[in-house]
Amino acid sequence: MKKFFFFLISLLIGIALFFWILNTVGWQEVRKILFNFSGRNSLIILFLTMLIWLVGLWKWKFVLNSQGCNYPFMGLLQIAFASNAVTYLLSPTALFGGEGFRVYALRKKFSAPWDKNLAAVIIEKLLSASMALIFLILGVLSFLFLNQSISRNLAIISIVIIGGLTMILATFYFKSFKKESIFKLIFRFFGKEMKNGTVTEGVEKEIFNFFEFNKKTMWQGMAIAFLRYFLIFVRCWILIFFLKRETSILIALAVMFFLYLAYSFPLPAGMGALDTAQAFAFGTFNLGQATGITFSFILRGAEIIISLIGIIFLIKLGIEIFSGNIKNFFQKITSNQKNGGNQ
Repeated sequence: MKKFFFFLISLLIGIALFFWILNTVGWQEVRKILFNFSGRNSLIILFLTMLIWLVGLWKWKFVLNSQGCNYPFMGLLQIAFASNAVTYLLSPTALFGGEGFRVYALRKKFSAPWDKNLAAVIIEKLLSASMALIFLILGVLSFLFLNQSISRNLAIISIVIIGGLTMILATFYFKSFKKESIFKLIFRFFGKEMKNGTVTEGVEKEIFNFFEFNKKTMWQGMAIAFLRYFLIFVRCWILIFFLKRETSILIALAVMFFLYLAYSFPLPAGMGALDTAQAFAFGTFNLGQATGITFSFILRGAEIIISLIGIIFLIKLGIEIFSGNIKNFFQKITSNQKNGGNQ
């Protein structure tokens, strides 16, 4: 109930912020740019969005395969679609939120071992964070080069996000390469001790096995994660070009930085935050605030279409899991009755 209340509050804040920036910039100008955007260009952005999503699915499957878990592609596709819908539409932030469902659904559908299942999600997030950090740094440097000035609040937010992510990843890789327990450090931070032989220990072992400097598996995973973020950069570049018929690598990198800066706020689908961030970025680069809001409209529209497909799979998987739980429940009752009769 608390999670739903928090989600509802964050959604209302996002909607209020969205209408505020739209009213400030002017809906008429945004509508004019949006209506002039061709259907062919919309399909190209949708295709790139689907391609980005499929590379993300490839990354997850690659990690599972490296652990010896070779599950059917179509089964993983359904779970990935559904978890993406949970993340983008049903969680307070567009960056994560569906991982719990992904772990649970994979366990129910394929009886995936808990240690490998949980480790796969953590490994995937670490790969993504490592590559995201590179593009975030490039984005900030691009913005500074183009603008050569940055507001104090934006500087603080950028330092906190990039600095915090850098410290977390540096600590992880330092501990991982030395085979020193990371979870023990986390447990001790909360005043607890990690017990031997637990699922947590198994998860950590799987993570250490993947992140070995001399193993090509880690570097292949990094390459797939890099490809996904490179495609996100390409999508930004192409969409800016479609809207203004001009762009540059530096502008696209800076816009991509503001994209993830907005997504880091606890607002569903980046509602309000994405529109405000892009209005600021596009206005700074003299591309027009209304163009920035249109940019966020089109990106969000493509992501929502993918997420709506995920809702279909979410309902389908939910029915399968629910009916499976009922079936197991009645099987246990029948088994207990038979055992009682035999006695």
